[in-house]
Amino acid sequence: MLKFFKMKKDIPTFEKMYQLAPKEIQILLDKCRTTPQSPKWHPEAPNDNVPHNVLKHTKIVYERARKSGDINLAVAALFHDLGKVDATKKNKHGSWSSYGHEFISARLVDAHKKWIGSLGAKFMRVHEIVENHMKIKLMSDMRPSKQEAVKALKSYHDLLIFSECDNMKTLTEDEMNGIFAE
Repeated sequence: MLKFFKMKKDIPTFEKMYQLAPKEIQILLDKCRTTPQSPKWHPEAPNDNVPHNVLKHTKIVYERARKSGDINLAVAALFHDLGKVDATKKNKHGSWSSYGHEFISARLVDAHKKWIGSLGAKFMRVHEIVENHMKIKLMSDMRPSKQEAVKALKSYHDLLIFSECDNMKTLTEDEMNGIFAE
């Protein structure tokens, strides 16, 4: 069993979490390096041959979530876009789309429930954040009944915080350059 991470300083860096992750998660994270994203929503661009890739985005979201000191948010950040590896396709307009990736990502959370628990994270909170991280972005476009359903989730407050971690409109120059303070 891995140690429980309770304090902010104890939540591992992305690189350390990668090393702790099950092999399947490591493989998916490696594939994220070559999984493209739309620059419209993902302006973060590393210096390699897939400029707007899922791995760069995942690292940024993970390190932001890590700073919150909440292991649930950090683990959700690790998993939230892994489904893009299988869901990403060019849409009819010629740009990249990953429709339904959050459900694939949530199934990966399900498959790694024991590992998530071994980190000290609460599986159900992580699952709810991962599965609903796209809904929170669309709240203003939802009917009131749908909005109420999202607000009724036990993880609603966590989703609001996670949404800020996942917001690429607030990128810093250091984040763009892959520099994350300890």
